[in-house]
Amino acid sequence: MQFAFGRENYRLMLIGLAVIALGFILMVGGGSDDPYVFNEGMFNFRRLTLAPLLILAGYVIEIFAIMKKPRD
Repeated sequence: MQFAFGRENYRLMLIGLAVIALGFILMVGGGSDDPYVFNEGMFNFRRLTLAPLLILAGYVIEIFAIMKKPRD
């Protein structure tokens, strides 16, 4: 049975999914229990810069994994 992708392609896809999931997990939080209290934690480096960069990197890894020619 012939698969569309090779073993390395699937491994790269799983790595890309893990990077995307990590980016979304890092973006979670920063809210406040009291709606009248503003929390500055929403605007830190992790949520505004690091998490979106990880998500973009994960998508780049996914595209690379799909486009990479499998070894025969």
